[in-house]
Amino acid sequence: MTPAALRRLTQSASWCAALAALLLAAPSARAAVTPEAKPVLERCLQAAGGQAVLDVRSLHTRSTIEAFMMKGVIEAWTVRPDRYLTRFEIGPIKVSMGVDGPAGWRTDPGGKVMKLDGKDLEEAQGGAWFDSDAYLLPDQAGGSVTYVGQESDSTGSYAVLELTPPVGRARTAYFDRKTGLVAKTISKNDQQTAITRLGDYRPVGPRMMSFHSSTEIVGQPMNAIQVTLDSVWVNEELPAELFASPSDQGAVRYLKTPGLARLPFEYQARHVWLRASVNDGPPADFIFDTGASMTVIDSAYAAKIGLRTEGLQQGQGAGATGSASFAALSSLTVAAADGDGVEVKDPRVAVLSVNSILAPYFWRDCAGVIGYDFINRFVNELDFDGRLLTLRDPKTFQYAGQGTAIPMTVAGHTPVVTLKLDDGITGDFRVDVGSGSTVDLHTPFVKKHDLMARAGRGVDLLGGGFGGTFTTRMVRMKKLEIGPYSWADPVVSLSQATVGAFTSEDYAGNIGNRLLERFKVTLDYERRQMWLEPGRLYARRDPMSLSGIQLVRHADTVKVATVLAGSAAEKAGLRADDVVETLDGRPVLELGFEGVAAILDEGAEGSTHTLAVVRAGKAKRIKLTLTQLF
Repeated sequence: MTPAALRRLTQSASWCAALAALLLAAPSARAAVTPEAKPVLERCLQAAGGQAVLDVRSLHTRSTIEAFMMKGVIEAWTVRPDRYLTRFEIGPIKVSMGVDGPAGWRTDPGGKVMKLDGKDLEEAQGGAWFDSDAYLLPDQAGGSVTYVGQESDSTGSYAVLELTPPVGRARTAYFDRKTGLVAKTISKNDQQTAITRLGDYRPVGPRMMSFHSSTEIVGQPMNAIQVTLDSVWVNEELPAELFASPSDQGAVRYLKTPGLARLPFEYQARHVWLRASVNDGPPADFIFDTGASMTVIDSAYAAKIGLRTEGLQQGQGAGATGSASFAALSSLTVAAADGDGVEVKDPRVAVLSVNSILAPYFWRDCAGVIGYDFINRFVNELDFDGRLLTLRDPKTFQYAGQGTAIPMTVAGHTPVVTLKLDDGITGDFRVDVGSGSTVDLHTPFVKKHDLMARAGRGVDLLGGGFGGTFTTRMVRMKKLEIGPYSWADPVVSLSQATVGAFTSEDYAGNIGNRLLERFKVTLDYERRQMWLEPGRLYARRDPMSLSGIQLVRHADTVKVATVLAGSAAEKAGLRADDVVETLDGRPVLELGFEGVAAILDEGAEGSTHTLAVVRAGKAKRIKLTLTQLF
């Protein structure tokens, strides 16, 4: 669930986001510029103001931004060679991002500061190079420029160049053959492509600047962004401390013990469930999800409690895309029955329909998802054996367990660690406590390693997430390794999604709770470490449903959603849309989700069970014998 367009604004929305600093620590070697590209760059430099462009030491801009059906302000400061800061406020959302020498940082909508590393830092550095017009400098500040060709459309004729910073992704720039100035850029951020159009060029002193830009995210028309430059200050004296990482905003209150909270959790359908209160209201059921970029309130639940929302944004999840609005809370409290817990003041949340997607699969209502902006304020210890989440103050935390530290980075909002499959396939994987899988491999990674053919026999399964459903193939691979830990025969899902988060190209896949539940897991966002301590399930062979049936609940009706090919359920004659009333003589609603799963998914191999179903108005009794799929 990633509001990527919002996050992108803090990096490089347009000229107005920042005419930023030269790239951090640029290499001293001269860059490669193809001969055909050189005259295009020279003409652009002269059209933009010649030497005046190169004489800009600092720039301060203030702009109006219109996006997500809201209006706001974006302000940016840059100082060559290695500092920039962007702040924007739109509706209830306030976000800042900066680079201070070799370090980068950003705030989440609740004001928590996190340092940038990995691909996020590279993207910030590359964005700074591009937005500062570093490609126009005599040495391109260590980057390279390649001539792509010429293109024409109804708006004009363009020379097309590929601009590659020393760090980060290349961008494609369209230089207007009449004016010599940049008219359009295309940039790719993992699975998303952004198209920015620049116009209304005016002189600011001796140089030309674009006073209007529009950015669209391909496939997400609701996320169009309009930026209008209002004010410009050139070569101000900007103090160094302006660019330093700020102090955290938004108060955290521990309800019982300073710096420590212990929260028992339910573990149902391989998801972590907590009780949380919105604005001091009655507690409701929330999913704890390290893969969620923001805390989410279900739209129906938000309406029930009278939550005021603003804006409309197209967000992205595992299944596809969907729309979200935003809200400012006075508080979010996660507490245990004994009064232990934490309260976060003034959080900002997304509001979207999650219960309609999740409730049928979990057989229970979901009021929302506790995401990154809450989770990253603590060191989080998940004891799956003891069903206990312990939250600690990062400032005083010292690890005292018996586990091993696994280095991690943070990808936007999600922890990332390295994982190895089958002794030779290595990739960077997002740690997703909102996933019930062992490992979900993203579609590009599956294709790159030809895993559909290589993995052998498997079964297709319908999965779900924010935005919709998608198909994945479940297979057993030979081996899985993380740090010093390894085990054989892991069940791995090979995504066949064509849109959504599972089409990520930057990351190989997601690690889910079938892997994590083998350990006591400690996530330290500040120190970038994940500690793993083996638990009672560590040596277990990865389980796979012995029945091959997936049941969903709508109100008081339980139906068959999926019957896996070759499974015990298929052999017994069960079909999609069969209404299941009893299992071994007991009402399925009385057994509940976990009771049914214990019998049909994790029962004794070879045992036989009887289901009473209704198909097209006719009652049937069906017997199935639990068997291994593969």
